[in-house]
Amino acid sequence: IGRWNNAIIDYAKGLISFDHQSIELTKNELFILRILLQHVDQIVSRDDLMRKLWDDERFVNDNTLSVNVNRLRSKLEDIGLKDVIITKKGLGYMAITIRGGK
Repeated sequence: IGRWNNAIIDYAKGLISFDHQSIELTKNELFILRILLQHVDQIVSRDDLMRKLWDDERFVNDNTLSVNVNRLRSKLEDIGLKDVIITKKGLGYMAITIRGGK
């Protein structure tokens, strides 16, 4: 179990909870979130994400990564975590800490 921006991430159950709401994440979404949170407030390149997903035998191409990140963002927004994963054009993605969040 981890914490981020006052959200609770239950990696074993694949759930993220925030503001009395919970949402289930797919294996890829959870894996992407975990990698981003290991480097919170730092850019993680698309290449690094794909390499880690690929090495973990999740066969992901460039388009699949975009789709998974967009689905993850959408799910986070559904429970009130808006704009917490940002795209750094040409560089990669970053999970950010909201002021006042942990």
